[in-house]
Amino acid sequence: MNPKMFFLSVLTVLLVSFWGCSTLKVNSDYNPSFDFSKLKTFAIVYYKQGNSPMQQRIVEALTHEFKAKGYVPAPEDKADFLVVFHTNIKNKRQVVTDYQRVGLYPYGFGNYAMVPIQREYEYKEGKIIVDALDPKTRNIFWRGIATDRLQSFKDPQERMEYALQVAKELLKTFPPAKR
Repeated sequence: MNPKMFFLSVLTVLLVSFWGCSTLKVNSDYNPSFDFSKLKTFAIVYYKQGNSPMQQRIVEALTHEFKAKGYVPAPEDKADFLVVFHTNIKNKRQVVTDYQRVGLYPYGFGNYAMVPIQREYEYKEGKIIVDALDPKTRNIFWRGIATDRLQSFKDPQERMEYALQVAKELLKTFPPAKR
């Protein structure tokens, strides 16, 4: 393979791996004995840990997604269910092993060895946990968890679009499909 084709192949793989594949992981759990059919109204109640612009975006994104599913916002004392969310950021480390050719290969000779090279990458991982609670008992009947590598965004509009995307993925299983 000529050097130009090799470079283009590597560049393509890198672009697809960084922008083509999402690192967003979503998981949910629920109480199978809870009657989701009685739910019509909701209220988002969250702990004001500074009330940052991103927390406001999360509230807007969750509200948008619940409304898209047919639920109506209501005051906390009149809602059929309450929504509480928590966020967390952790520093993470990833070790990647790849193999490089070492020897006389670049000069056209066939004598080379494949040597494993390890690289460490540090990144920040964000997590949002969304709980749906019965307002009378305060028991959680549904929980969704989304985890993703934190990304950089150009402006607040991109941040809002991302929050909407996460909320949509997170609430795909709310309410759970009937068996």
